[in-house]
Amino acid sequence: MIGMDERKRQMAVIRQGDQYICAVLDGNALDDVIVEGADERALRIGDIYVGRVDHVVKNIQAAFVEVQRQIMCYLPLRECGSEKAVAGQEFAVQVKKAAVKAKQAVVTQNLEFSGTYAVVTVLNRAKTISTKIKEESVRRRLLQLLAAYEDAPFGIILRTGCQKAGEEQIRAECERLLYEAEMVVNRSKSRTRFTTLYRADMELIKYVRDGKREAFDRIITDEREIYEMLKKEPACSGEEIVFYDDDQYPLDKLLGIHAKLEKAKKKHVWLKSGGSLVIEPTEALTVIDVNTQKAIEGKRNRETTFFRVNVEAAREAARQIRVRNLSGIILIDFIDMKERAHEEAVLQELRKEFEKDPVRTTVVDMTKLGLVEITRMKVRKPLHESL
Repeated sequence: MIGMDERKRQMAVIRQGDQYICAVLDGNALDDVIVEGADERALRIGDIYVGRVDHVVKNIQAAFVEVQRQIMCYLPLRECGSEKAVAGQEFAVQVKKAAVKAKQAVVTQNLEFSGTYAVVTVLNRAKTISTKIKEESVRRRLLQLLAAYEDAPFGIILRTGCQKAGEEQIRAECERLLYEAEMVVNRSKSRTRFTTLYRADMELIKYVRDGKREAFDRIITDEREIYEMLKKEPACSGEEIVFYDDDQYPLDKLLGIHAKLEKAKKKHVWLKSGGSLVIEPTEALTVIDVNTQKAIEGKRNRETTFFRVNVEAAREAARQIRVRNLSGIILIDFIDMKERAHEEAVLQELRKEFEKDPVRTTVVDMTKLGLVEITRMKVRKPLHESL
């Protein structure tokens, strides 16, 4: 039996009903969670279908497109490219955002094909480099590489992962993505509605490819299909891939994944200092309240104690936001501190922790009332909805 090493950072993939649960563990603590459908009909972000326009609602500037039988998606008219959407029309659309609560998945006609190093765009033919690549010598090298694709019929965006990649790797991926884009565009002209033109990679595969995430000491799963997929994935070449095969003691129980997920749905989170977080998601925003609880018992210097609790709360709040996949507007009500230097240090700690987050997150500022404003991009459903 494979034991749990508390020093290890690992990813564990299990199946629960019709869902795959990918749990990222840092030691014994849950650090991130991805939940996605195991059903072949489940829509993935990046999937491309021949959709049929069911109806157009002009006052909200949107069309509703059926991509599979009885699966309707929302298409903003600004995402229609050069075509004007009318009822009954059929064209290729790509899933851009997952369905959330009562809202349908969002689709676009601006098709994109993403890899580790590049993104190929169908409507936008520009050849560009990610603005996050700042080093001038790297940008010059990549511009020379892009010059070879000046006449390519599609656009190319070179991603931040190119900084440490060899030219052959980047070229090979660009060639592959351009070929995929051409094949899909050509097939879309002769296929009928509900045809699947392109099946995107699973979210857990995209996660291991993400340049921002930390390396894993081990990726472990008890699903043979997932194991074989990960073994073929180039992004996993430097990591240990383990297939767990023990019917008597399942992987879920070995790592306590179910218990950790249940804990991640509770609104009250204790801190080691004795303080606590109270996490309250609402329709409009999420509020996280930091409380001293037992943290001030026997402490004389309250300002120093409040500062230490807030720093710990900042680290834990960032982890909880990742694990629960909270998005949109988030407000954190830290314990009031008198010294401005302490407030700046807490904000700095928050920004540092959010650098680990693969989802774009911005720490805006601290208001006069002591509330820290955060915005986090909506990518997947929050954990409590997914489960």
